[in-house]
Amino acid sequence: MDSLKCLNDKTIFLLHRNNLLIPLITTELKKQELSNINVSKELKIEAIQQFLKKLKLPNQEAFEEWKKNSNLTDLEIENIALVDEKLKKYCKDNFNNQAESRFLERKSELDIIVYSLLRVKDSDKARELYLRIAGKEEEFSYLASEFSEGMEQKTCGIVGPAPLGAAHPNLIQHLQNKPIGEVQPPIIIENSYVIVRVESFEPAKLDNFMREKMTQELFNNWLLTKAQEISQKLLAKSKTNNVTL
Repeated sequence: MDSLKCLNDKTIFLLHRNNLLIPLITTELKKQELSNINVSKELKIEAIQQFLKKLKLPNQEAFEEWKKNSNLTDLEIENIALVDEKLKKYCKDNFNNQAESRFLERKSELDIIVYSLLRVKDSDKARELYLRIAGKEEEFSYLASEFSEGMEQKTCGIVGPAPLGAAHPNLIQHLQNKPIGEVQPPIIIENSYVIVRVESFEPAKLDNFMREKMTQELFNNWLLTKAQEISQKLLAKSKTNNVTL
């Protein structure tokens, strides 16, 4: 990559030692890949207008002052404003044919779920609370707000809506394919006894939003892999030159 040729061997090692080499390569590689992406004139105007709106500057004079203080050229501002649109187009052009397989790989993690959760440290207490909920003696929400020992206490036990994959790995297995509205017996997760009940479940769909999300995930994976390869080559070359810090 031409933009990295300015780095000497000592600089490469210094960046590596401070975990900055791969982030730098990733940023430069992304810029390089997006630099050849063209967007329509209409989309360009709209993107720049939206970017300027986000700045919340009252007039052209204020914008010129901001530009001067930021030390940015008009071309640099245009590139910043267009990065999201260019990224969407790049991902679609290069990874759209892999989006469905990526989605099928990740589907179980992307399903949207709402569930009630209650956790306590004491096994006997957990069993008692479970039986009170199962026997309809008390509302799950009331017992969670009174006895749960996690952050869910503040939401009366409700977690979500959230992707199923955001839950603890052991909890994911416990939530999958459970009947809606049926409280589950306590299980132990990280030294706590956890009681859950699925409140709603929405299977993920490969719509336009999800397809875009999958292509961006694929791009990010490719970007990291490529950055790691470049990093290894740079470090190997520096070691060959017997560079130390």
